[in-house]
Order: sequence, then C-alpha cells, then structure tokens
Amino acid sequence: MPWAAAVQQIRSGNERSMDMLCAAVMECARAHLYQSVEPQSVDDHVQEVLIVVLAAIRRGELRNPECLMGFVRTVTRRQVTVHIRRNIVRRRRMLSVESNDVPTAPADESPEARLRLQERVALVRNVLEQLCPRDREILVRFYYDEQDSQQICREMQLTSTQFRLYKSRALAKCSELRRVESARQSTRPLRIA
Repeated sequence: MPWAAAVQQIRSGNERSMDMLCAAVMECARAHLYQSVEPQSVDDHVQEVLIVVLAAIRRGELRNPECLMGFVRTVTRRQVTVHIRRNIVRRRRMLSVESNDVPTAPADESPEARLRLQERVALVRNVLEQLCPRDREILVRFYYDEQDSQQICREMQLTSTQFRLYKSRALAKCSELRRVESARQSTRPLRIA
C-alpha cells in the first residue's frame, strides 16, 4: 500500500484513509501486543498506539511516510516497554505493602546451609579415605558417578554377587566410621576465633 498518499489524505481529514490506517495498525500492533501484554489489555494498547500514530501524522511529525508501518512497530514496542515498566512498579509496590519482610535467599543457599554441606562433604571424604581402595572405588562409581552395576562388575572383573557383597560391606563400614567420626566431632571443644 502506498502509505505516503494515505498519510497525506489522513492529514487532510479523509475518513477512508483513516479507516485503512486503523485496520493496518490493529493488524500490525495486535500481533506484537498479544505476545507481550495480558490479553485483556491488548485492545487498550492498540487504541493508544493508534492515537499516537494519528497525532504524529496530523502534526506532521512523521519524517518518512513510506515507513509508516515501521513507525507503528516502534510505537508498539514503546507501548510494550511502558506496560512492562508499569507492571514492575506495581509489583514492587504490592510487595512492599503486602509484606514487611525483606526477601531472603532460599534456606539451602544460606551461609549456615553451605557450611553444613561443606562439613558433610568433608565427613564423607574422610570416611571414604578410610576404606580400602576397592570398596572406595565401588561406592564412588556406583553412587557418585552413577554407573550401573553391570558396567562396574565388567570393568572391575567382579561377579554380581561379589559386587553386592563388597558394596553392602563398604556401606556398613561407612556407617560405622561415620558414627565414630560424628561422636569424635561432638566431643571436640568449640574454638571461637
């Protein structure tokens, strides 16, 4: 469509050209708005885009009338930006009104949780180091590397019965070592720096 002629006709008040512009703006803006704003507010935003475009045409602010649809897309993107910013401000206000609490990090990301995790990892490493190399390798490959038992048996030249036996004995030994290590740590005096 020759938009330069349509822009001139709109400036002169031609209703038919304005109707064509309305249809083109609705088609162009609506598709983009449906992707970015709530469905119930699409028509309101389309009307706002149309008002801005018509005002720019009537004031003679449209520099290149052939690029009218590009201008419509730019105005639409700006409407989406304004909508998103309003929603951000509204959500911040609701958050500050609804809760007096300061948002906190998830419990598993707290310094205390990280310290507990580090202590557990150190305990597991210490217990694993006390096992014989074969038992340690079985547990690490099965539980940490998540290898299946057939692969471990094949690569370590074990029967499935040997694998189950070594694994269960290693787990029992780990449990016993962990109890001993935990008891030792609980009787240690706390050092305060």
